[in-house]
Amino acid sequence: MERAPLIVSVSGIRGIVDQSLTAETVARFARAFASEKTSGARVILARDTRPSGERFSRIASEALQVSGCTVIDLGICPTPAAKLMVLEDGAQGGLIITASHNSIEWNGLKLVREDGIFLDAEASARVERAYHDDRSREEASVNVESIEWSQTRSIYLKRVLAAVDTEAIRAAGLRAAVDPCNGTGALYCRELLDALNVEAIVINDEPNGDFAHEPEPISANLQQLGEAVRNGRCQVGFAIDPDADRVALVAEDGEPVGEDYTLALAVQSVTQRQRGPVVTTLSTSQIVSDVAAAAECPVLLTPVGEVFVVDTMITEGAVVGGEGNGGVILTSVDPGRDAAVGMAMVLDVLAMQRTSLSRLVARLPRYAIDKRKVGCQHEDFERAVEEMVARYPSALRHPVVDGVKLYLTGSLECPWIHLRASNTEPIVRVIAESASPQEATKLCDEAEELLRG
Repeated sequence: MERAPLIVSVSGIRGIVDQSLTAETVARFARAFASEKTSGARVILARDTRPSGERFSRIASEALQVSGCTVIDLGICPTPAAKLMVLEDGAQGGLIITASHNSIEWNGLKLVREDGIFLDAEASARVERAYHDDRSREEASVNVESIEWSQTRSIYLKRVLAAVDTEAIRAAGLRAAVDPCNGTGALYCRELLDALNVEAIVINDEPNGDFAHEPEPISANLQQLGEAVRNGRCQVGFAIDPDADRVALVAEDGEPVGEDYTLALAVQSVTQRQRGPVVTTLSTSQIVSDVAAAAECPVLLTPVGEVFVVDTMITEGAVVGGEGNGGVILTSVDPGRDAAVGMAMVLDVLAMQRTSLSRLVARLPRYAIDKRKVGCQHEDFERAVEEMVARYPSALRHPVVDGVKLYLTGSLECPWIHLRASNTEPIVRVIAESASPQEATKLCDEAEELLRG
């Protein structure tokens, strides 16, 4: 396998275990992160279920202690819950060992500010400079505390349940299948559904990191969940990624409905009770904007990256936000994408509308969205962006910091195409959306041809 580079972005640090992400890499980043903290700073430490996580977590803990930090070790814990515990503890930050949706050979670090939000671009750049300078503060500490998952879960699920109409869901008699892919979602999915009186059929629910299939919750990886939905006669299926910040949906017929519908239905759930701004990214389907517009709520688009969405939500007083990858954000619960929130919101809509998921989806505007990953060199990416712009001179070019997004009709609606370098993998993401599947495919074909030279 070709050696993948270490990826450092606003989405964190990721690399191939013991190749681009080594014990020394983890230790240096932990020391770099701690170098900006005050003496005795409390830092939350958590990890997902990957087998390499236990070793890397121990290394990170030692590095933080050497730098004078008090470590509050949560052990295996969903990323949203760990971020919430930064706030609950009053810690100065958090360090989470996870590679999110990436496959098993990857791992990484997500770095969290004292407000429970991931580091922004400026803070990330400071930590990266400190990493390259091998900057650290030699002020040894032996202070390590632990918080049991049962305590974290109680705090976390109480927040999630407060965000929905629990009585309506409990009375709806729903049945759901869940696939947490042996990741951290397995720690809470049964308890969450039990609390909502939803009959649960759970597969791949051992939090041991032995992923039963490729862990990214995209349509190609939802076949086993679809079978569980059909066999169990469920109203909905939920696929959770390994660190439990994304959730994708399967309808009652066992067919995937698309990642973007998770956020669209969550927007419906929130805006039927509360009006206000909705925030999402430039790569999110037009469906989300249409649902918000139907509720007379303004939509704000940000660059791709959770921190951009959350910071904008807080600044603008948004009622809901998220990304089109199945990541739903309610800042009243925790300051980031959260699969449990997404699950609760979809159950909320199903209970209130008293109809099937496929009918809910059919009521929404229909668009065809094509999402691809293309490997290419940086210079080929820059050239492809220039050539794509030249091909559509009348298109409206949306301001983008990491590629290009073109609205072909000259207005902020479909069809559009977005090219950007991934924050989490050494690839370019190509996303096109149109009312016509053929047009979406054609746009992606054009971009892929240009990227491959």
